[in-house]
Amino acid sequence: MHALPLLAALLALAGPPARIPTPDEQRLFVEGTRAFSSGDAAGAEKAWQAGYALGHDPAFLVHIGEAQEKAGAPALAAASYRSYLQQAPDASNRADIERRLARLAPAAPAAAPATATPEAPAEFGSPPAGSAPAAPATPPSPTLPAPAAVPRADAEHPTVPPAAVDSGWNRYNVTAVVATAVTVALLGTAGFFAASAGSDRDNINRLVLFRDPITGAPLPYSSIASQYTQDLSEGRRDDRVAKGLLIGAGATAAVAALFFVFDANFAPGPAVSLAPAGTGLAAVGGWSWRW
Repeated sequence: MHALPLLAALLALAGPPARIPTPDEQRLFVEGTRAFSSGDAAGAEKAWQAGYALGHDPAFLVHIGEAQEKAGAPALAAASYRSYLQQAPDASNRADIERRLARLAPAAPAAAPATATPEAPAEFGSPPAGSAPAAPATPPSPTLPAPAAVPRADAEHPTVPPAAVDSGWNRYNVTAVVATAVTVALLGTAGFFAASAGSDRDNINRLVLFRDPITGAPLPYSSIASQYTQDLSEGRRDDRVAKGLLIGAGATAAVAALFFVFDANFAPGPAVSLAPAGTGLAAVGGWSWRW
């Protein structure tokens, strides 16, 4: 059988003024028919869509709709049939197409807007003799991705900024401790100078009280005068410094005792504290000292 007479006959049955199909339309019609007969509905639809795009012959829309039905897309098939009836309102097979639309109505309501265009893939052509059109199947519902989890604050465990770390120190006990440390330092220094003054006195006594074991004569003054004068001067100086440091140590000791009393009786609460300078990595960067 020649494809050209077959296609021309189908076009003539489809509707008014018949036209002679072009060679390319003829070739694409044959390709679609072969694919449809072999069960390749998608391939048939593709070939018939290409044939429709060449001359926009509405007869192709019927076959496109049939291919879409066989592929399980009743909504697209109904849209192709409606497009056919719009483009060929006086078609001789109009009653058959309307019956197909009524059959597809549960899956593709007539009120739904026709989204298919002549160029959109549509199931094409009547199945060849001996093959029954496939029953329409409802297309599977698309699987929507699960909504991304939105981070939210934990109502039961809200994030609380780190509180200041109570060091237990306040202005009173800090002052008392510092005064105590100064007192200890002054006492140590005073002891050093007192020892130095004692050493100078021992040197002076040695020079003055020395006696020759044989003759019993003391050392000549001329030989000890400079050493005597130096030890005497240094001894007096070291003694004055030691006494001054002892007085200072006594004062700082009194201050320390006074502020320890203040701390025991008047301290309202810790006024000196260590707290992180920030949160996360910022806390590693430093700590704030509050007085």
